[in-house]
Amino acid sequence: MKKALFTVFALIFPLMASLAEVPLNVGIVLPLHGNDGDGLRAVEYYRGLLLAAEDLKRDGIEVNFYAWNVHINADVNVILQDPNAKKCDVFIGPMYTKQVPAVQAFAAGTGAKVVIPFSISNSPSSKYKNVFQVYQEPDFFRKEMLDKFSEYFYNSQVVIVGCNDSESTKGEFTTVLKKHLADKSQPYTITNLTTSDDLFAKAFSKTKTNVVIINTSKNHLLGETFKKLDALKAKNPEIQISMFGYTEWLLLEKQFAEQFHKFDMYIPTHSYFNANAVETKAFIEKYKSKYNTDMMDYNPRFGIMGYDHGMFFLNGFAKMGREYQGVYPNNRALQSRIHFAKVGNNGGMQNIGFQFIHYNRNKTVSAVSY
Repeated sequence: MKKALFTVFALIFPLMASLAEVPLNVGIVLPLHGNDGDGLRAVEYYRGLLLAAEDLKRDGIEVNFYAWNVHINADVNVILQDPNAKKCDVFIGPMYTKQVPAVQAFAAGTGAKVVIPFSISNSPSSKYKNVFQVYQEPDFFRKEMLDKFSEYFYNSQVVIVGCNDSESTKGEFTTVLKKHLADKSQPYTITNLTTSDDLFAKAFSKTKTNVVIINTSKNHLLGETFKKLDALKAKNPEIQISMFGYTEWLLLEKQFAEQFHKFDMYIPTHSYFNANAVETKAFIEKYKSKYNTDMMDYNPRFGIMGYDHGMFFLNGFAKMGREYQGVYPNNRALQSRIHFAKVGNNGGMQNIGFQFIHYNRNKTVSAVSY
């Protein structure tokens, strides 16, 4: 699967112009190889992009891909000497922080845009006008999530439950949450998993919905919390409970599906893979038929990520040109919606979109998207 780093890498097939008068030229600068996890994820992502381009072609949008295998130690300046690089309207990548300045500078010189889909440090969107940064750094995500939490649960009482987990990484989050709630003059109470049932019940309002947050993400303590809440509801059926969880709990969906729905769970996340959605099932079948393999069992699914990004960016840039600002009407995503905002006066575009995945009491799953 390897190619020389300065040559065009045709992973699956070229999508050449035949319908549109002005095709969109897209440069892929990702580790397109099978040597490690980065390469495998990037390959799956690129395949999703190709499937998006196939669907867009039916709408008269033509896309030319010029793709290079840009591994972690690649000299990206050598790659950018390829004459095809100057043709590109948009670059997708790179994956590695140290390669960003060269790609950004080259793109700025040609008037192209740069879409960075994966984890990159140093917030390039804050420094470079031509960059669209999809990834959100943890502190940024937490701030956005807390602001939306306060808005969404404004009329609720927050109940923070301590779980006596000395190894918990979530204590910092609940500490920040308490300060955030205090700043917003939003009521909250504090209790503990080992508190007696009677005292535990006193932390809950009988007139407002109670939003329960525990200070650990460990599976067995989540299970103990569900038991504690079951006992509370048995004695106090009038108490209304919702829960707010952690992104990693999406991986526990099968184990705790009944409890998630019973206690009206909300989980914040960048993306959500709903295997039961009709559109998702269709894409899974299409991907397997096209590439004779399943997508890797990751959250998020990188093939779907590539498809969503393709439908968002390729569609937008093809129809609106280099003035595209990362907003496209009626954007429907299989896995994660994208919502961009400009960073300062001199920066680029930062994705501020995320979701609260809601496990409704009627056994359905919905998303509150921002």
